[in-house]
Amino acid sequence: MQNDIEILGAGIMGLTAAYKIADTHKITIYDPAGFPADNASLMAGGMLAPYSEIEHMDMHWVRAGLEGIEAWENAKLDTGFSRNGSLLIAHPEDRYILERFKTHLPSDKQTYQNVQSLEEQITQSHQHGLFLEQEAHLDPVKTMKSLCDYLQNHENVTCKKEPPPQSSSSTIIDCRGMAANDPDLRGVKGEILIVRNPEFSLNRPVRLMHPRYPLYIIPREDNIFMIGATVIESADNQNVSLRSSMELMSALYALSPSFAESEIITLKAGIRPSYPDNLPRITINDNTISCNGLFRHGYLLSPVMAACVRDYLNGIQNEFMPLFNKGNNDENHDKRPTKRYA
Repeated sequence: MQNDIEILGAGIMGLTAAYKIADTHKITIYDPAGFPADNASLMAGGMLAPYSEIEHMDMHWVRAGLEGIEAWENAKLDTGFSRNGSLLIAHPEDRYILERFKTHLPSDKQTYQNVQSLEEQITQSHQHGLFLEQEAHLDPVKTMKSLCDYLQNHENVTCKKEPPPQSSSSTIIDCRGMAANDPDLRGVKGEILIVRNPEFSLNRPVRLMHPRYPLYIIPREDNIFMIGATVIESADNQNVSLRSSMELMSALYALSPSFAESEIITLKAGIRPSYPDNLPRITINDNTISCNGLFRHGYLLSPVMAACVRDYLNGIQNEFMPLFNKGNNDENHDKRPTKRYA
């Protein structure tokens, strides 16, 4: 058994890091909000969609995202994982946004497909869309609960709600998001609406291109649908605005008029920690490894970041570490052997 590890924060990053290293390290996870914590990770959409984010993620990040999808697909957890791809559509008046987005995709993914051949219940006003078949999604609530159950029953893991010690000789993995007080972080508010509509079904997430921000409609069990992914530059107000709620609801209605009679289950907001480039970082300083700034890529990239941390602890250079690592001062870091993990 290797040296003890203290993980600060039980969001998806902290839990995934613990999941990756629990078999080889004694771990204590600290989070005053509990296990699972009611945080931004719990209310996320759970989209695993690297190509859908290609406007601000180059192909190196897309490959990391595809690695994250493989990790969730192979995880022995109850995550509600489904790999049916995702579908991108637009209102006729917003078709130019879809056309512009298409130019960022690899050439083999730029072909329009008939929407109703993939999702027959979507209204006929949306006839052509982009189908990204390698993408996937999972259920964040199931995933967080399954990770917590696994870790709380693991002989090497202790979960504590009290604050961590003021000083420690252990290696610390800081996954606290905005609570880490990183001056480079900013808060980005995301708002979600969850409804139940027994008259409608989807086989995959649908992304509705929008002039202000992308809107995602994600299917879950029992005819439940989540719509969200609004992006508002705010770290203070965690209430859903009237404007956003109307846009979320109208997007559902535009997908299918049957949503007019759907039952609202949840309407809430959360704050995502984000760096200026909206890409996550792993920063290593003495005995502290900081994993932060996952923006709306928490479920997509946390398994890859966790594998990088695991390999760093084991003296191995993970191929994806250079993507995440910003300014590591360890002179021997780049001299470690390269090894690739799923």
